[in-house]
Amino acid sequence: MSGDKIALSTRERQAQQKRKQILTASMTLFEKKCIEDTSIEEIAKHAGVGAATVYRYFSTKIELVIETAGHYWEQVAGKYLTELERAESVSLKKWSGYQRLEQILHIFCRIFEEEKAFLKFLQEFDVFVKKYEISQEGLSDYEDGILKLKPYVTNALETGLEDGSLAFVCSVDEMYFSLTHTLLSLMEKLAVGGDILTSDRIVEGNVQLQVMTGVVLRGLQQNSLDKK
Repeated sequence: MSGDKIALSTRERQAQQKRKQILTASMTLFEKKCIEDTSIEEIAKHAGVGAATVYRYFSTKIELVIETAGHYWEQVAGKYLTELERAESVSLKKWSGYQRLEQILHIFCRIFEEEKAFLKFLQEFDVFVKKYEISQEGLSDYEDGILKLKPYVTNALETGLEDGSLAFVCSVDEMYFSLTHTLLSLMEKLAVGGDILTSDRIVEGNVQLQVMTGVVLRGLQQNSLDKK
């Protein structure tokens, strides 16, 4: 490898590292403060760089917020989906569709218990997107990151239909989006405003989520039993 190529490779690694520093800093500050109240200058200081450096990698704060959201999703999803893959790979038996879906819904419950800051950020990010009327095109990379979850869920649903452990009359896509949107909305609600009213404290948020995931599993399983 020539000296120029080595130098270029080093610069690329340094640029990637600097970019990651900025994203990590913004993610940390967005957790502590709301997105609107966090300035580029504060993010730069936390990342150990100048504000001009932040703008070198992200032309606007909106671009930085979107990239941070994608980075956050990648971190959280990567952690739990890797665990899911590992659990199935060491299993002595091939999982049924029901078992796969059960494990995925268990991950949703764990994310609620362990990643409340992430859920609060997601709700705030949705408000930010609406306020600044960010286009779907501007969110395409972010959406691609979110949809990495889809193959895991649709595979469980399709496998369940094939092996008879699950049954439903709608399409797999309809079930996927209905299921994930409902659960994520509930998780965000419970994480952000789950204790506003006195009555909100009667049943713990994690219990409510477990009840809902249990209802989903039993309903889809019962449908399959009724068909037999």
